[in-house]
Amino acid sequence: MNFKKTALSVALGAALGLSATASQADIIDMDYSGLFTMLDPGGVVLQNTSYPYYGDPTWGYGLRTQISGTMSFDTDTGAGTGTVVPFEFFNKGPAVASNVEFQAVGDGFGGPGSLMLGNMSFAWNSNVITTQIVLDGAGLFAEMPTIAVGDVYDATTCAASGACATPASEGIKKNKYPIGPVPIATSSFNTVGQNGVPTVLADLSMGTDDGIGGSPMDNGPFSGFNANFDMTSVTVTNITTSTIPVPAAVWLFGSGLVGLAGVARRRKQS
Repeated sequence: MNFKKTALSVALGAALGLSATASQADIIDMDYSGLFTMLDPGGVVLQNTSYPYYGDPTWGYGLRTQISGTMSFDTDTGAGTGTVVPFEFFNKGPAVASNVEFQAVGDGFGGPGSLMLGNMSFAWNSNVITTQIVLDGAGLFAEMPTIAVGDVYDATTCAASGACATPASEGIKKNKYPIGPVPIATSSFNTVGQNGVPTVLADLSMGTDDGIGGSPMDNGPFSGFNANFDMTSVTVTNITTSTIPVPAAVWLFGSGLVGLAGVARRRKQS
């Protein structure tokens, strides 16, 4: 799969005003394992007091919560969906995720600094909490041209590619519980236009970068807090390939995403 060439050719067709252009699309299905970290408005980590995390010293007795789930990514549109296995949180029952979706933006999907804008909802303790985050998928996107079923991407593989993503929550507790390089990490970019409801990904534009991992939630019992989801290991389980016509309009996400691409590039150069 020549991921970068496909993205570039379709984008060029859009720029020239072509109504559609043929493209080879890959639907990549993946399993992942990772860590969930909640930060307060000042960037201080919140400790998950639920069993078994609170009794496990591996990640600071609940400072980071082990998670797992699935992802499906379309290389043609940059869109994806996902799942998160329910996990216990604050002794109030499981956090159950739904409507997990994301959209690749910035740097034409490929190369270091590639970002994914994500939406998800959590049902927890009689609350429905809507969360939006900006993920850095550099460690995964760098491998896209040669990705194959059975491949495992983790700290070792992304270090070899030289395109790792670094979790924005890396420095919690004065770097006491570092995660290290990962394929997909939560960045410190914020989103705008949340209003407590799922938002159309293509209509979002970037807000500020406050230096704190995650984007502050504006709804639910943790308003102002920042949810971080970092994928420490990703395994490719299936790849479906097809050749389809793609409307050029798919690539014209609007001025908000153009601005996001510019922010991503400036951040990479700084």
